[in-house]
Amino acid sequence: MMSLKSEEECQTNDPNNAFPMDAESSLRLPLDSSMCIVFTGHYNGFGVEIRSLDEMALLHHMGCFGKGTASRSKPQVVHNDGSPSIMRKRQFLKRNYWHKRFGTPKQSIDSDSFLKEVNDLVSKIVHDTRKQSGRDVIDLVSSDDEIVQETEILNNQTEFDLADKQNLVVIVPNSDSEDDDYFANLKPKCCVDKIVLQEKLMLSLEEAFFLLYGLGCLQIVNNENNILNIEDCWKIFSESDRYFIEKYVVYHYFRSKGYIVKPGIKFGGDYLLYREGPEINHADYVIVINYGNNISDWISLLGQIRMAATTVKEVIIVEVLKSSKDNLKLPQDLSEFSVRELLLTRNIPNIINDGNDVD
Repeated sequence: MMSLKSEEECQTNDPNNAFPMDAESSLRLPLDSSMCIVFTGHYNGFGVEIRSLDEMALLHHMGCFGKGTASRSKPQVVHNDGSPSIMRKRQFLKRNYWHKRFGTPKQSIDSDSFLKEVNDLVSKIVHDTRKQSGRDVIDLVSSDDEIVQETEILNNQTEFDLADKQNLVVIVPNSDSEDDDYFANLKPKCCVDKIVLQEKLMLSLEEAFFLLYGLGCLQIVNNENNILNIEDCWKIFSESDRYFIEKYVVYHYFRSKGYIVKPGIKFGGDYLLYREGPEINHADYVIVINYGNNISDWISLLGQIRMAATTVKEVIIVEVLKSSKDNLKLPQDLSEFSVRELLLTRNIPNIINDGNDVD
C-alpha cells in the first residue's frame, strides 16, 4: 500500500484544479488554523451523511465523493428561490401514496429513523412471508389500482394555503416513449408536494475514513453531536463491517493512484475504478477483493469476466497482504499493508487468431 502523503503532498482529484481561493466567503465553509476546509459528517449507523448544501457541492466536485440520497449519483444542490420545481406525474403519485400510507414525516435534523429499524423490518417481512406461504405475494409498495385512484388528486388541488406555496410543484406527464409527441400534449398542473425529501450526500465508511484519516478534511460527529476521533471511527467502522480493513486498504490504495473509486455492487464487484469520474466516462475496471479465501467458484468468476467484457470493463482481483510485523497498531500501521493485483481479461479466439493461417 502506498505511504500516506503529507499535507503539502496531498492533492484533490479536481480535474480543473479550480479550488476556490475565497471559499470562506463564497461557500461559508469552516476553516481550521491552517486555512484548510473541514467538512462535517454525521454518522448514522450505516454511513456518514453530509447535510450542508455548500459542503455537498464542493466535496462531490473535488473528488466525486459520496452519492446523493435523492439523486442517482451527483447530489442536486438547488437553493430554493421560491420557484416551483418540475416533477413527473408518476413520481408525484408515488409520493402521495407514501403520504397516504405512512403519514407526513417529521422534519428533523436527526438521522433517518428507518435506517435504525431495518433489522426489525426485515424480521417482520420474513415472519409475514412465512405466514403467507402458499398465498399470493403481497405488494409492499403499491398496486396499479391504487395509483389510478390517486389520479383524482391532480384534478382536486386548485386552492393552496400560504404554507403550502413553499412546496408547490409543477406536474408534467410521463414520457415513456421517445416516439410520443410529448410537448404537443404537455398540460402542466400545479400541485402541493406532501413529501419533502431532504437531499443529503451519503459517504460510505471507506470514503468517510479516507477523508478523515487520509486527507484530514472531515470531522465526524455521532447522534449525540460529539466529535469522533480517528481511533473512535476506526473502531466503530471495523465493528460495523468485518471486512472494513480490507475494503479501506484497497480503497486508499486506488485513490492514491489517482482513480475515482465508487461502489461496484451494480457490476458484481466491490469497487469501480474511474479515470476521471462517472460524470465524464464509464468505469474502466471492476474490483473484486479476495478476503483471504481461495477463489474456487469459477462459474461466478467467469460470469464476472463475461459481464465486464459486455460493459467494456476489465476485472481486477485484489488481495490485501498483511505485514509480518507483530503487534500492529491500527490505523497507525496501515502503511504496513500491501496490495496485490491480478488483471483478468476475456480472450476472444476469433480476434486473437485473426489474420493467422491455421495449418
